[in-house]
Amino acid sequence: MKALFVSYGGGHVEMCLPAMRALRERVPGCEARLLALTTAAGVARRAGEQPLAFRDFCTGPDAARALAFGEQLIGDQQHPDVTREESLAYLGLNFLEWVQALGEEGAWARWHARGRQGFRPVRLMTRILRELGSDVVVATNSPRSEQAAIEAAHALGIATLSMVDLFALPGDPYRERQVHADRITVLSEGTRRNLVEAGVDAARIVVTGNPAFDDLSGPQAQEAAARLRAERGWGERPVVLWAGHMEPEDADPRWAGAALGQAVQDLLLREVLARDDACLAIRYHPNEWHRFTPPAAHPRVHWSRPDREGLLPVLAAADVVVVQATTVGAQAHAAGKKLLGLSFSPLVQRSGMDYGRLGLGTGVPGLEALPALLAQQLAAVRRDAPAAGPRGGAAQRVAQEIAELAARPPGHRP
Repeated sequence: MKALFVSYGGGHVEMCLPAMRALRERVPGCEARLLALTTAAGVARRAGEQPLAFRDFCTGPDAARALAFGEQLIGDQQHPDVTREESLAYLGLNFLEWVQALGEEGAWARWHARGRQGFRPVRLMTRILRELGSDVVVATNSPRSEQAAIEAAHALGIATLSMVDLFALPGDPYRERQVHADRITVLSEGTRRNLVEAGVDAARIVVTGNPAFDDLSGPQAQEAAARLRAERGWGERPVVLWAGHMEPEDADPRWAGAALGQAVQDLLLREVLARDDACLAIRYHPNEWHRFTPPAAHPRVHWSRPDREGLLPVLAAADVVVVQATTVGAQAHAAGKKLLGLSFSPLVQRSGMDYGRLGLGTGVPGLEALPALLAQQLAAVRRDAPAAGPRGGAAQRVAQEIAELAARPPGHRP
C-alpha cells in the first residue's frame, strides 16, 4: 500500500507524523510518505522522516520557467526554516499553474489580488499522484495545496482522508468546500455535529481525536517538561507560555500583523519579570516566528524557536497558556493547562475560535484585562490537574481508517 500524506507546518504536520508511524505499524510493508509543504519539511526531518517537497517535482521542460517565476515572487516570502530552493519551487510551480490557466497577465493580477493565499495547484498535484502511484491520500483541513491534493485524488479515483484538527465552527472555510475527502476524521462529537450541520455527509465522518494530542499528558510530555525546566534552571517555578501568531494585515492598526503579538509579549515580560516566582516561554507560529522581535536575554525567559525545538517541551512545561486562534489552545486544554484566550484578537473574532466562549479557557476581553487574569491563573496553578482530553490512541484510530479506506474499491467508499 502506498499512502501519501500532504501537509503544511504547525499543528498540521504534527497530526500527520504520528498517523504515519501508526499506519506503518498497522500495515507491514506500507510505504507512507510525506509531501511536506513549506515549514513542514524541517519538522519532518527532525522527526526522522525523509519528506518529499515541491522541488522534487520541479522537473521537465517547465522547470526553468517555474524557477524564474519563483525568483520574481520570493521577495520577503523566504522563511528561515525553508530552503531557498524549496521556496522558489513552491512559489514558481504554483504561479506557473496560474499562468497556464489564465495567461501571464491574469496570473499577475491574481497574485496582486490574493498572493500565495490563492494557490490551489490541482494540476500539479495530479501529476505528483500519478508519478508516485499513490493508493490513498491523507491531508488535514488546511487549504491550498492540501485541498488541491484531495481534489486531484478525487478526480483520479484515489481514496482520500482528511483530518480536522479542531471544531469546524461556523465561518470555517473547510465547511464550505465543494469537494471533501472520502473519510473525515475529527477531534470530537461536537466537531462532527458542526460538519453535519454544514451539510457534510455524516457517513464520511468518524470521531478519532487529534493525533497531535496523543502525547500531551503521557510520560514523553512529563520527561520533556522536566528536561526543559532543568536546562533553563527553572525548577518548580510556574511557567507562562505565550503561543502567538500574526493577525490579518487589514485588521485594526493597533493589532494588525505582528503588532498584537509584540504588545502581548511586552506585557507578559513586564508582568512575569515583576515577580520572582514565574518564568515565561515565548513561541510563535512556525511559519511566522521570524517576523517577531526576540526579547532581551533573561534567565527566566525562553525564546522557543520552532526550527530548533518542538512544541511539546514548552507546552508540557507550561502551567498557564495564552493564545489567540491557534490549535495550541486546544492542545493546552487537552493537557490540563490553564488557558487564557485573547477574545479581542481580530482573528479570534473573525474565526470564532474564542476559547472562552467555547468553554475551554478564560476569555480576555482586552489587553488591559490580561494582567489581572494572568495573576489569578498563576495563583491557582496546580501541577496535578488531570488532562481534559482523550488519553492517546488517535493516531492508531486514524491509521485504522486509512487502512480500511484504501482496501475498499472506489464504489464502496462513502
